[in-house]
Amino acid sequence: MGFGRGAMEWWDELEATLSAKLDDFLQANPDMAARLEQETLSEQEAQTRRLLQQLERDRQNLEQKIRNTAKDIRLWHERQLLAEQAKRPDLVAAARQRQETLMQQGKQYWAELQVNQKRRQQTETLLRQIQAKRQQSPTTIPKRKTASPDAVEREFQALEIEREFEKLKREMGR
Repeated sequence: MGFGRGAMEWWDELEATLSAKLDDFLQANPDMAARLEQETLSEQEAQTRRLLQQLERDRQNLEQKIRNTAKDIRLWHERQLLAEQAKRPDLVAAARQRQETLMQQGKQYWAELQVNQKRRQQTETLLRQIQAKRQQSPTTIPKRKTASPDAVEREFQALEIEREFEKLKREMGR
């Protein structure tokens, strides 16, 4: 079962309407917009840090594979020499073939390591950009004083607006 064309159009229209309402709400409530931006940047930073951790684990894994492959290449080289000393051309050929296969595998791991390094550099740059944007983003939301009845009214309005904002977020799946 899937969405028919009409259902998809309806969904797109609903999404556009909710997005427009959210934009209007955020423009009317800059403190909520600042809070949402901080939450978004915080989540982006956390995701980027998790990606860096995964890339580091991948790097370590690839380096271990390269070390193991190098060890296997040395082993098969020694076996090739042993086969040459024993005057066994069939084993010499098999050992050379195995070395060549291992060399290709090692080159593949090395190429993957280079890609990993480039991705880590890009991700570290992204993390620095997110951190800079978080520092530039307004972080403090002005606190309202509750001295007069009008101020209390504004506090309740702000509370109601915040609840409406949370409701909109849930409706949009954020």
